[in-house]
Amino acid sequence: MQQEQPARRKTKRKNPLLRLLVLLACAAVLFAVYYAARKINEKKAAEEAARLAAMTPKPVTVADFDPAGLTEIAYETPGTTDGTVKLRVVNGAWQWADDPAFPLDQTAVSMMGNAVTKITAVREITSLEADLSGYGLAEPSAKITAKYGSESHDYLLGSYNGTAGGYYLMADGAVYLTETNMLSAFSKSLADLIKRDSVPSADWTDRSLVSSVTVRGGEGERILTEEEEIDAALTALSSVYLRQYAEYKSDEAKKAEYGLDGSRSVTVNYRKAVTTSDQNGNSSTNYLDTSYVFLVGNPAPEDETLTAAAPASSGIVYLIPTDTAEKLLSTGQ
Repeated sequence: MQQEQPARRKTKRKNPLLRLLVLLACAAVLFAVYYAARKINEKKAAEEAARLAAMTPKPVTVADFDPAGLTEIAYETPGTTDGTVKLRVVNGAWQWADDPAFPLDQTAVSMMGNAVTKITAVREITSLEADLSGYGLAEPSAKITAKYGSESHDYLLGSYNGTAGGYYLMADGAVYLTETNMLSAFSKSLADLIKRDSVPSADWTDRSLVSSVTVRGGEGERILTEEEEIDAALTALSSVYLRQYAEYKSDEAKKAEYGLDGSRSVTVNYRKAVTTSDQNGNSSTNYLDTSYVFLVGNPAPEDETLTAAAPASSGIVYLIPTDTAEKLLSTGQ
């Protein structure tokens, strides 16, 4: 007798399209939640930025002039013996008013000009104490006058307020707190403003360009051709720093008074690289035979630890340490 087979349960297959629609709906809900949360966060961030901006004081414009219109700067920095230094623009270049022949460093004066033509402050001090010493303005660190033709502006540089993080500045009678230390541009004596010579040691980076060094010590001369001797001479010469000066304009006769007559000198004979460009922008480098002559003179009568020295092509007589001068002249002995 044949047994009946149990009936199979019919299973309903899910529609894949329906599943996809459900997933898309869930994704849309999640995106809407994310978008709404992002908008809320952006709004909060904007509100916080606006709140902080409202709390932060806006910069105060103290001076906003065209540097090209600046015609004169006069300044006095206590601690120097120069008194009031007056600088004027003549034919587009700065000159020391007391002596136009002074070799003025135009870059250093331009820094002064930039400092006075563009000045911003954190805030103006409206409730002033009667005694300006609390601001360092009773005895200012510098007094400055800037002129633009017939227009004149006066500045006094005060002390630093560590709590407020700024420097006091009096401009045309009003007192401000500024983040800029203007004294860094004006704490310069005339000696700091001179356009100094420098030893062209960059020309000798490639030692193969140097053929010889001639050292004259008064009684004779030595011509150094050995690599070690040349290297020692160039190293000694490259270490010379021309800062202090005795005369800023001198001719051959004046130099001779300092012993700078060529009897004691160091001469570097080398080929100088000169790069030129034609009208098409093509550059070429040629090497020209040249010499750099550094003169060594007599010790200074008022201080024998210093000795007169000068590049032969310069009109400035410098003072360098005497032991440095002797080291130069003893190279190769």
